Order: sequence, then structure tokens, then C-alpha cells
Amino acid sequence: MDKKEELVSVVIPTWKRKDMVLRCIESVLKNTYKNIEIIIGEDPSNNEAENAIKIKYRNNKKITYFKNKKQGLIAKTVNLMLKRTKGNYIFLLNDDNVIDKKCIEELVSSMKKYPKAGIVGPIAFYYSHPNIIMHAGTIRSKFIRGFTSPHAGEKWHNQIKEGEKVDDFGNAFMFRREAMIKAGMWDLLIYAQGEDGDFEARVKKLGYIALINPKAKTYHDIPYLPDSNVISLFVLRVDYARIYNAMHSKIIYEYRYEKTIQKITFTLSLALYYGYYTHAIIKTPNYKKLSEKLKLFYKFNLGILNGFKDVIINKRQIEYLKK
Repeated sequence: MDKKEELVSVVIPTWKRKDMVLRCIESVLKNTYKNIEIIIGEDPSNNEAENAIKIKYRNNKKITYFKNKKQGLIAKTVNLMLKRTKGNYIFLLNDDNVIDKKCIEELVSSMKKYPKAGIVGPIAFYYSHPNIIMHAGTIRSKFIRGFTSPHAGEKWHNQIKEGEKVDDFGNAFMFRREAMIKAGMWDLLIYAQGEDGDFEARVKKLGYIALINPKAKTYHDIPYLPDSNVISLFVLRVDYARIYNAMHSKIIYEYRYEKTIQKITFTLSLALYYGYYTHAIIKTPNYKKLSEKLKLFYKFNLGILNGFKDVIINKRQIEYLKK
């Protein structure tokens, strides 16, 4: 191990996905960057992942696993992992990823090369189609509400250059410990869907930038949909929590961080959201009974109501980490 390597803390939230999390851990351990610690956190669940990790890695001092006593959801679990980290760089990695062997090395390289970078992310490819870009960060519109994912659905042909700025990342990204200390950790109010975007927005407000290193690659194991059909993807994955958080988190982000013109266009587009999510509720194969679909619609409206309520009273539950 290079003695000059700074410690990288890899935090992996998981839940009832034994095979995926084991595969993710193995990809981290195979990385060329060796000065790492791996922290895995899980909400209450069956013991499959816990038992497998503790048996397979019982002699590996780099790996720490813990299970919450009570359900805390993703934001609470991430914060509990972050409190255990010791590295100057922290790599948040969802358990349904397999990272390239040079991923961590490349992310750290960009951190050192670009001192203003508070966040550096890899390119995400589809696990089932490893030459197709799933996303390369997101770019948020400067004039209207919304964002795009550059190069999504494209075949990889080295079209992205290191240092290209983006607004944020989901799924997998590295950030500086110093940025987290200043910005705070995850906001427990936004406990799922958009929780990482809220954190990244606070980091950027401090003057840091977010950029991509295309030599850092991850392979995300979610369904491949041609032409990046996110509408179809949501329909396939919709559930009570997702339908609630989809609007709750979106409303909070728009009114916390966007400019006035974007807030206006977002407000005007609420009717379109009603149409979109009504379509998702009707089409989802996960809930077929009328009573279930009515409950989904109730959760959707509750998400909107609570989103506006939390914005109006400026409610926040941001936890801070001591140095």
C-alpha cells in the first residue's frame, strides 16, 4: 500500500439484498486503492445479509457492519454510517452497484487534482449492458424546473472528459469530509428519494463544485430500459413510500434551492405531475386492487401536502458531525 494514500471511507447502505451487497463489497475490495474502510448499515430485516457478511468477512478489519434497532430509513442509516467514518474522503455507494477496479483510485485522483471539487462522481453504466451509460450526473435547468442526465442511453465511446461540471449525482459519489462537516449530513426530514441531492445542494452552496471523472466507472444493477425511459422505470418500481417521497422531496428541493423562475414553473407544472403519477398508479403492476390504488393516490397527495407544509415552516432535521 502506498503510504501516501489517504483513507477513503466507503459507506454502503443496504436492506434485504444479501447477494447484491456481497457482490458490491467484493468489487470494493478488488479496487487498486487499498487504504479503505467499508461501513455497511442496514435497517431491521431478516438476518441473511448480516450473517453472510459476518461469516465471510469475520477476519477483515476493514469491514464494519451494523443493523439499526429501529427502522430509520435511508437518511438515518447513512448518518449513522457517516458518524463512524474516519476518512478524509467518503464514497457513498448503493448496494446494487459493482464498481470498476480503478473507481476509487480515479475519484481520489480528481479530488486531489481539483481542490474546489467537493463532490466527484463516476459514470454509471447498466450492469446488464455495461457499454450503455445510465447517467453521468445531472444538470438542472437554469430557466425552467427540471433536470437532464447527460449522455443517458448513449453507447460509451469516451465522449466525456474529466472535470466536466454537473449539478449532482445519485447512487454513487465521493465527497470531502470537510464539506460534510460544514454542510451537515443527511436531512432526516428527507428520509428517502432526494436525500442525497439535498446534501449535495448544501455542499454546492458553500462554494464547492461537483464534477465527473469518466475513468471512474460503476455498473448499476437496475432494469435496462432503452431510451432512458424513466417513466416506465417508475411505473415498475412504484410503491407507497416511493409515491409519497417522489413529491415530498421534490417540493422541498425546488423551494429550498431553485431560483424564482424555477419555482414558478414548478408550481405551474403541478397539474402535469398529477397526470404523470395518476398514470403511474393506474399502470403499476405492483398494486392491482382498487383499494390499493386509492391508497397510492392518497400517499401521493399526502406527499404534496407535507412537502408544502415543511417548506412553509422551513422545517429541517439536518444532523452535523463534529470534527
